Amino acid sequence: MKKYLFLFLIPLLFVFSCSNDDDTIASPDLLGKWLLIEQLVDPGDGSGTFQPISSDLELEFLAGGILQVSNGSLCSLAIESEGNSTESYSIDENTITVSCNTPFSISFEIKEGSLFLYHPCIEGCGQRYQKLP
Repeated sequence: MKKYLFLFLIPLLFVFSCSNDDDTIASPDLLGKWLLIEQLVDPGDGSGTFQPISSDLELEFLAGGILQVSNGSLCSLAIESEGNSTESYSIDENTITVSCNTPFSISFEIKEGSLFLYHPCIEGCGQRYQKLP
């Protein structure tokens, strides 16, 4: 009987020891290049709306949690060109970790085909990106 118990436990050991890497794979919707097209303008009372802007800030989400930022920076909400940077992102937490003077996280979501970034602000602030072909 002990032999049979051992034979039963071996397959269970393999099932529970295998890791599931699917959680760390980025959604195909997220991977690729995104262009900043709108910025949330809020007077401080929560009535803000996204307004169109002219910017060449691009984000490129790569596999493995790497985010390339071109023609700008995520350290501030400025839309002027500030150079390029490489940041990291987490699909599990829907956050981008930005390595500025003081590192912080930006939350993101894909909604209605657009990418929304929400910076940690006292008042509402965010950015809307459109996926590039």
